[in-house]
Amino acid sequence: MLYMSRVFDDKSRRKYGLISNFIYNMKAAKEWDTKLFWFQILMVIPTVAASLLGTYLPSRLVADLSGQVGIPRLLLELALISLIMWICNAAANVALEYCDLEGGSISTYYAKKYVHKIMDADYDRLEEEEYRKISGNAWRVARFGQGVASAVTALPMFLSSLAGVLVYGFLLATRSVVLLLTICACVGISLWLLAVARKKHAMYYEKLQLSARKESYITAQATDSAAGKDIRIYRLMDWFLEKYDESLKEMGRIYGIIHDWYLLRNLSNAFLQLLMNALAFGLLAYMLAKGEISAAEFVFYIGLVSGFSRYFEEMLRQIMSFNNTSASISYMREFLETRDGWNRGEGVGAKKLELISHAPVKLELRNVSFTYPGSETAALKNINMVIRPGEKIALIGLNGAGKTTLVKLMCGFYHPTEGEILLNDIPIQNFNREEYYSLVSVLFQDSTMLALTLDENLAGRDPKEIDQRRLKSALELSGFDTVYEKTAGRGEALLVREINKNSVDFSGGEKQKMLFARTLYQDTPLVILDEPTAALDPIAENELYLNYGKAMENKTSVYISHRLSSTRFCDRILLLEHGEIIEEGTHESLLAGDTRYAQLFEVQSQYYKQEDERKRRSRLMDDAYEANAGERGVFDE
Repeated sequence: MLYMSRVFDDKSRRKYGLISNFIYNMKAAKEWDTKLFWFQILMVIPTVAASLLGTYLPSRLVADLSGQVGIPRLLLELALISLIMWICNAAANVALEYCDLEGGSISTYYAKKYVHKIMDADYDRLEEEEYRKISGNAWRVARFGQGVASAVTALPMFLSSLAGVLVYGFLLATRSVVLLLTICACVGISLWLLAVARKKHAMYYEKLQLSARKESYITAQATDSAAGKDIRIYRLMDWFLEKYDESLKEMGRIYGIIHDWYLLRNLSNAFLQLLMNALAFGLLAYMLAKGEISAAEFVFYIGLVSGFSRYFEEMLRQIMSFNNTSASISYMREFLETRDGWNRGEGVGAKKLELISHAPVKLELRNVSFTYPGSETAALKNINMVIRPGEKIALIGLNGAGKTTLVKLMCGFYHPTEGEILLNDIPIQNFNREEYYSLVSVLFQDSTMLALTLDENLAGRDPKEIDQRRLKSALELSGFDTVYEKTAGRGEALLVREINKNSVDFSGGEKQKMLFARTLYQDTPLVILDEPTAALDPIAENELYLNYGKAMENKTSVYISHRLSSTRFCDRILLLEHGEIIEEGTHESLLAGDTRYAQLFEVQSQYYKQEDERKRRSRLMDDAYEANAGERGVFDE
């Protein structure tokens, strides 16, 4: 169903021409496998040559027998022609087999291109609806590969049939233009009928999809344990089966209609073939009887008629299939040729980058506003803030205040709708992307671990390139050193159980420490910590607070947390609400006045007192304690 939906739901924009797409795919084939490229080209000549020799051989035999040529010469001619035919056929078959074999693997080439492009794409593109559509189309091409794989064999087959049409057509035209036009008309009508049948197939396919979805849904419910409870307790089985049978009957009825249209086309095609052969044979027989052609020529032209109709039909068939093949290549080209906004070229230069990376940085946002594509409401409005070199800033706010958006702007994932962001008084767009990313490290709430060794996850590089001194410091400051030392295999331990059966697993708190160690290992001048204590117990959280000042020495840091009490060790606190900074100051100064921060702090303090009381009672009652799921929801974005 998936493949058929791509065939019949071909509403792709015609951004790239058909010839352009096939040239593009041939260049891709050459880059993937040079032999594949040349086999596509060289397959044409031996294919047509072998076919033409096969047409010529019977007429040569008739001519020799009519001319009473000696047996030795007859056998020699037959042997020579047969040998050349065998060589041509062997060469064509080898080329075709190679194209079939390697053509199927060209989707691997496109998959590699796809993964490289999607991983290198600017982050904001990944969230754009139009880009997701483009990348989704490209992934289906790379994943299933029918379009690009068939293009590898479709092009040489088209060129072979085109060459056959030209050669056979020219030879037929030298004898009778009427005969040539008659064959073209019959084949053309046959292909037109096939196009009509396919159009009807496409029309009924939409109706077929509805019944297919119903059938698929019922099948899924039958195997789902949750639905199974309702089906049994409410005795829904008979009703489900009735609906299932209705869907199958409707699918069978539609398949029958589609089959009837193809049957009609096949019957019409058989009649046209009969008509074409009768006209061709009749005309050639008339010429033979009138003495206009010899018996050998009669045999030769009969072969030409058959070969021309075959090549002409194949050429038209290939042309009809080109739209779907070209659409697949267009999807891939459109994705691979999308442009990103970040500067990938010349940046500030290695010398200036080196100076910036070894000292705390200044980060400034000037009149920054940001509106998500398609939204009428700004997520951030006219943000003005300066984070001084070495300053530790706490960023807090209610749900939907704009914290996450602001962090993504600081990371360079988004570009401001208005205003600008500067790092050490340099607009960040003056850096190229890799330069800027080398200056920022972030501990995200939803960080990713790779199916590699623990050391590779911590350092993000080959174990041979790891700075052991820096790694040791990151482990100690994050509090992950004790877990690291106790882990079997230490840095060589594998992670991610879905990939590595013998992998190690860590608790939520241990994972958080590990990710904090990874952030510290990068040793960048700007560090952003997004909820670093979310999965830590109170002891581990306190340990992080104690180490935070030391860990952030010679760095500028932004600390995001839902726990207002945890921000008191920061130099300054910024409170966001509805996309605007409404208050800023130290923990003490904000609590001293009649502030929004003080109100939120009081609410949260009461909540934590209640939680502490619940924990105390659960210990007294020897009962299991479950943290309130809403603990973080009020203050998280």
